[in-house]
Amino acid sequence: MDKLITSSPKTLKWLSIMKSRVVMEIPSLSYRESKYWASFRNPETNRNVVYLQPQKNQIRLFTKLNISFDSSLQITPSTSQWAETFPSIYLIQTEDTIDQAVNLIVNSYNKDLKI
Repeated sequence: MDKLITSSPKTLKWLSIMKSRVVMEIPSLSYRESKYWASFRNPETNRNVVYLQPQKNQIRLFTKLNISFDSSLQITPSTSQWAETFPSIYLIQTEDTIDQAVNLIVNSYNKDLKI
């Protein structure tokens, strides 16, 4: 099966950087990829902490954090149950925004432990 078919070499590089930084922060998180999505999963709660949707020039990071947590977060563009679980989205549009994305993943992990 092809992995992350919507990604580009640029966003694959960003995912690789992000993955290594997240694993340094939280070694227990597992990382998975499918055709259209990647995720970090918390083995302690058996739930996904965040979803990543890579595209050609950006990665959309869906998080469990509310938009009030950080001004760079936007409301998830969905009215489904998905938006209840992952109410915020963060756009990774440059390599410079990866550190902020890692911070949001770490905070999403911490929130998941409290749920």
